[in-house]
Amino acid sequence: MTLSRPRLVLLPGEAPIDASLIEPLREAFEIIQLEDAGQLQQFLADASGAEAASVVLQHIGEGVAVVDAQGKVTWQNNRLNEYDQEVRRQFAELCHEALQLFNAYADPASRARRASRKFSFRCGESHFEMVASPGSAEEDRFTTVVGVLWDVTASRRLLDKLDAIDAAGSELMKIEADAISHLSVAERLTLLEEKIVTYVHDLLEFDDFEIRMLDRETNRLDLVMAIGISPLRIGEVIFAEAEGNGISGYVAASGESYLCPSVRDDPRYREGLDNAASSLTVPLRLHDRTIGVFNIESQTTNAFDENDRQFATIFGRYIAMAMNILNLLVVERFTTNEQVARTVLGELSEPLADITGLAEALREEKLADGKTRKGLDEIIEAVEKIRRRIAACSAGPRTVLGAEEELHRAEPDPAMIGKRVLIADDDDEIRNSVAAILTQRGCQVIACAGGGETIDVIRSTPSDRPFALIISDIKMPDRSGYEVFRAAKEAFTETPVILMTGFGYDPHHSIVRASQEGLQSFLFKPFKARQLVEEVKKAFELSDAGKKEL
Repeated sequence: MTLSRPRLVLLPGEAPIDASLIEPLREAFEIIQLEDAGQLQQFLADASGAEAASVVLQHIGEGVAVVDAQGKVTWQNNRLNEYDQEVRRQFAELCHEALQLFNAYADPASRARRASRKFSFRCGESHFEMVASPGSAEEDRFTTVVGVLWDVTASRRLLDKLDAIDAAGSELMKIEADAISHLSVAERLTLLEEKIVTYVHDLLEFDDFEIRMLDRETNRLDLVMAIGISPLRIGEVIFAEAEGNGISGYVAASGESYLCPSVRDDPRYREGLDNAASSLTVPLRLHDRTIGVFNIESQTTNAFDENDRQFATIFGRYIAMAMNILNLLVVERFTTNEQVARTVLGELSEPLADITGLAEALREEKLADGKTRKGLDEIIEAVEKIRRRIAACSAGPRTVLGAEEELHRAEPDPAMIGKRVLIADDDDEIRNSVAAILTQRGCQVIACAGGGETIDVIRSTPSDRPFALIISDIKMPDRSGYEVFRAAKEAFTETPVILMTGFGYDPHHSIVRASQEGLQSFLFKPFKARQLVEEVKKAFELSDAGKKEL
């Protein structure tokens, strides 16, 4: 209840008022004595204003109270009275502490003496903040303090969550070179995905989500990771366009987040989560540029609010930075390897030419016998092999290392004879080299120049004549390696698949997604011909072992 006493106004009469009659009334009333009747009108006007102020104080959202020099609450509004006793006790103690601080200043006229003091305290799981200001004074000492109290639990929890998101984002950014140097690109992405999934579930409390990255060459949003949300059907794509590409396309094109309280009522929504009811999609931004989208869905209508939008947007920035760092590491490795190979080729060109010239000069001398000439010919041929191999390395992912030597000495392998292999790569050199090596080993090879053509071949192949192995490049103009992998698994569940990529560069993150769904192996170009044969034989062995178990 509000602590206040009714006021009793005493007007002067013909005879003075007996003080002994007034004193007993002070226990129950606030006594106000007027010197003459003329003061009554002013008193009533002041009382009317005070009553209005009292009404305001009783209905504001903060708790307000007056605390005296003994630390007792002499008046409080209804809001403060609603708090439990422990909250009011701590509030009164802090008001009393503030009063002592105000009176501790030696100079009564000091501005600092009248400055309000701010305090915060915790009671159970709730957090509170308050401001105490000087009240009435007698003889240069304050006798009361006015305190204002408000519950900041919700805002404190919001700040705590923002701090936790910031800490989680910092953890995502800890991609230390020493720690990941021994990991392949697929393993690095898997490590990052594990962190993202953990933080999204535990911190943001989102269960079903997907992350798509923007391919600037095609303007396509490629799926990087998906938890609970089914991938698009083979051949379906989402472009970063405001119309006709769902909410994700709109967000990527506009750079603005999108909260969809009911997917049934939103024409932009494109099917993702089974039985989805609402969604939240935010852009992944890096240096004021959208590089992807973070899409969250729920089977509950109105599952997301503005706080969720804020949390997802902030965490999305960290996702964008982490993905960018990984891509930079991959591209750096890609370009560095090529540059090193070209540098080596340039540095060795002159000494190799000197060796060849010297050998040819010796061979032409009349003193050289047949055996010596043969040895010199072998030296010249060895130098040419060195040149070809270094040139192959400098060609980067556009070659198979040692393909020529493998074709010269390889013979049919009993473990590979008759095995039907389907190859997909838009690079003629790679496709033809892989096909030639496997054919010479005894495989029956079909080579396709694109992902779409490969998928057509897979779908037109009878189920009773499945391929023994499918090898596909990851990045092709029309279809990704992941789409080829999915088509293969839909048609032939037991057929192993090997994906190829240049120096581990995986723009569509096909390796990570396919690895989660049973990918047997992957090859990083430029790979050695012998490595190709070994991986193919391993795939055959795993496939044969699986058939025996069945």
